[in-house]
Order: sequence, then C-alpha cells, then structure tokens
Amino acid sequence: METLEYYIKYKLYVGQTFELIAALAGSYYLFKNEDAPTRFKFFAWYLWFVFIADIFGLYAVWNYFDDYQTFPWLKDSPFAKNEWYYNCLTVLRYIVYSSLFILSLAPSKIRQILKGITFIYLIIGIVEILFIGDVFKEYIITNYFLGSLLLLVCIAVYFQKLLLSDKILYFSKDLLFYIAVGVIVWNLCVIPIYIYDNYFTTENEEFILLFASILRYCNIFMYSIFAIGLVVCSQPRKRILRNI
Repeated sequence: METLEYYIKYKLYVGQTFELIAALAGSYYLFKNEDAPTRFKFFAWYLWFVFIADIFGLYAVWNYFDDYQTFPWLKDSPFAKNEWYYNCLTVLRYIVYSSLFILSLAPSKIRQILKGITFIYLIIGIVEILFIGDVFKEYIITNYFLGSLLLLVCIAVYFQKLLLSDKILYFSKDLLFYIAVGVIVWNLCVIPIYIYDNYFTTENEEFILLFASILRYCNIFMYSIFAIGLVVCSQPRKRILRNI
C-alpha cells in the first residue's frame, strides 16, 4: 500500500477538507467583521493553523510508505512516529479552546480561578510530555482527559453566564455557542477511544478503521458547526445587536 492509497482508504482527506472549510469560513468572518473581538480573530487564524498542522502530521505516514527515502534522518529516531507531535498539539488545543471561554467572562473571581486552573494544566501537560509520559510512543491519556475536563468546566461556566444574561435571547448569533457545541460533541465521542490506544497498530486494522471513522465523523460535525457559526456571526456585531 502506498501513501496515497492509505490516505484514500482511511478517508483522511475528509476531515482535512472540513478543517479547510472551517478555516475559509474563519477568513470570511474576519473579512466581514473587522471589529470582531480579538479572541475570535485569534480563533479564525487558529483554524488555519489546525489545517496546516494536521497536514504536516502526515509526515509519519509518508515516511512509513516511503521507507524513509525522503527523510532518512528520521528513521530509527524518536521522531519517526508522530505521537510526540499530537501530544504537544493536544495541550495547545485545550489551552486555546479553554482561553476562548475564559476571556469571554467579565473580570471576576471565577475567571481568575479558571485562569489558574488553565495554567496548572499547562504545567502538568509540559511535565507529562518532558518527564513522565512516553511521548514518542503513545498518546498521553492524562493530558487528553484533564484537558477535556478543563474545557468542559469552562464551557459549563459560559453556559451558566449565558443563561443568566440577556445574551440568551440571541445565542444563535454568539460564536462561542457554536464553538461550545462543536467541542463538547467532539470530546465526548473521541476522547474515550484513546483509552484503547494500545490497539492502534498496523496489525489491528479493524480498530484503525473504527478509530478513523469516529474521528472522521466527529471532525465533520465539529468543523461544520464552526463554519456555520462563523458564517452566521459574520454580520458586524453592532448590526446584530441592532436587529434583535
């Protein structure tokens, strides 16, 4: 099997296609909404980072089928597999998503607490990657579960504030609402599968197909929700408030 055949067989292009759609929607949002909050501008650019980073992460697949002819120095090196890469991106992903919800809160004690918890998660993630977890051979489950817990807490606080404010009347124009729905579904469906990371081997094709299917459909849902939210909320903020 060649790289292209593997790419097509496991339909890796599907998830990346929706990542690209979300990134393009983010650019459209920036174009239509120049006065968007800084956190949403950052999110729009982050979607492009996700798309590019995901493509780069395929280097391990390329090397495997290319027999390291293109990048011979990676053969037998700790970086031959891409677990280390996605372990680092995992911590970054949860920091970014959690920060979006934290920054949406008005200055308060709960906001400071969430900032502190996020910083603690960052320290734990770095320690796990550098000193504890086998970062080059397996996904560090601790970082996935702690990151998911942190994110769900931040989203819960956001929903509580939303329900207690007038913003609930126009929640469909709140980009954070779409982000919250997307990441909640993704985490609840994808994170449990990482428990069985040891089954992710070339010999266990059935598990690879199952994992790829779950990840693919969850990515389709999450990035579709992101894209819809960015397009819906692309109307300038002042005009939205005036129309409600």
